[in-house]
Amino acid sequence: MAVATKILELSSILSLGSKILTNKASADFTEYSKRWTDIDRQIPAAIVLPTTEEDIQKTVQWAASASIPFVPKSGRHSEWSTIGEDGFVIDLTLYSAVEVNKEARTATLRGGILAKPVAVALAEAGLFTAPSSNLWLTQSHLNLALGNGNTVGAIPYFLGGGASITTSVTGYGSDQILSARLVTATGSLISVSPSSNPDLLWALRGAGQFFGLVTELTVRAYPLADLGNDRGVIWTGAFVFPLTRAREVAEAMKPLMDDSSKATAGLMMTVAPPPHGKPSLAVAARYTGDPADAEAAYKPLYDLGPLVGQSKEVPIQNASDATERIGVKGDFKRYGVVGLRRFEVDKFMETIEVWKELMAACPDASNTAFMFQWDARFAKDPGFESAMCLHDIRFWQNNLIWHTDAANRAKVDEYSDRYIAIMRGVDRSEFADFQNGTRTGPIELRYRGEERLEKLQRLKQEWDPKGVFTSQLLY
Repeated sequence: MAVATKILELSSILSLGSKILTNKASADFTEYSKRWTDIDRQIPAAIVLPTTEEDIQKTVQWAASASIPFVPKSGRHSEWSTIGEDGFVIDLTLYSAVEVNKEARTATLRGGILAKPVAVALAEAGLFTAPSSNLWLTQSHLNLALGNGNTVGAIPYFLGGGASITTSVTGYGSDQILSARLVTATGSLISVSPSSNPDLLWALRGAGQFFGLVTELTVRAYPLADLGNDRGVIWTGAFVFPLTRAREVAEAMKPLMDDSSKATAGLMMTVAPPPHGKPSLAVAARYTGDPADAEAAYKPLYDLGPLVGQSKEVPIQNASDATERIGVKGDFKRYGVVGLRRFEVDKFMETIEVWKELMAACPDASNTAFMFQWDARFAKDPGFESAMCLHDIRFWQNNLIWHTDAANRAKVDEYSDRYIAIMRGVDRSEFADFQNGTRTGPIELRYRGEERLEKLQRLKQEWDPKGVFTSQLLY
């Protein structure tokens, strides 16, 4: 029996208000099947939208008994949350909530809740947590969307590691996880906390997407004053230079990036922003602390006389608002993320030539941005061990691929791979892969340390030996 037909059995099991979409010509199916990226996008036999935690559990139990594969979705940003006619999608959009406990300084996230409503709810209580990484760069004729935080699913963001604009203050997103509720591969609903399944809590903090369907996550929050000012704001700056001045800017940036006495962080990138598409070197900057100290910290950039040099204070809950453009569904998009030990000017200059070649060969990739990310300070140490192993990394090469012509799919990837290969070199001790940035690279580069990887593989065998939630860590 075809999956689209058999799955209708769920109609008598799920609660009122839940949906089962099988008509591919319908507006609802079309909308819910969209993803942030069309790379390797498949069309499922059906899309199930549960409205309660019990619905989610029953759906997983039914799938297990029927031996039908599925993938879960929340913000629909994951490149890997896709499945074809042999399976279906569990879309958590209709089961979505956030509950803030101001006294305990926690937030409990449910189902498909997105990052923006979490940030708003916390700010209303005078709190914040490690927010999805975003920086802005804007001018009246320039609007570069750098990051996609508002529309990212909050739970998978925390489970996958969670790079943050407040990493030096809070640590990574996964460091904030206090407890969870999870549906296992066999359909059991379990609690995960320091006192209940503590090994699984260890794994959820950085590799949680591989062990079950997390229906609820409780995370740590912080008072807004921890941002270093009494207004709960982040200072953001935008600097734009002609690409011909790249070496001059890079040489000024190197000591700035290495000066841990000032809480600077941000992205330096080669871009061709609309509407004119002029090759530029842009710096999207951030300063955590008293905004009055930011201009002195970025004096080396102001002294260079940029084409654009502007700044503003942004409330932490609005840090992603200027990045809505990149959150649009569709087109061919991908983030390639590699952690590095240092910034090397000569390598950076070499990569600019690769970017120029890409722009000439693939005009449809004009939205592509190759970005070097820095934080002058290391991520806060959480004080415990977990699957997350990137606290010793404060430099990242972030390649945002974005193009529209399917014929250029492989070619654009080739240029991005060349760029990353230059920046990371060949010594594996000098770089690491962000764990939720790839599913194809060597897994030992995502989960470093033989003991850590062995523990993850052992837990995978215990909780998901058949690879219901991907085959990662099984082979």
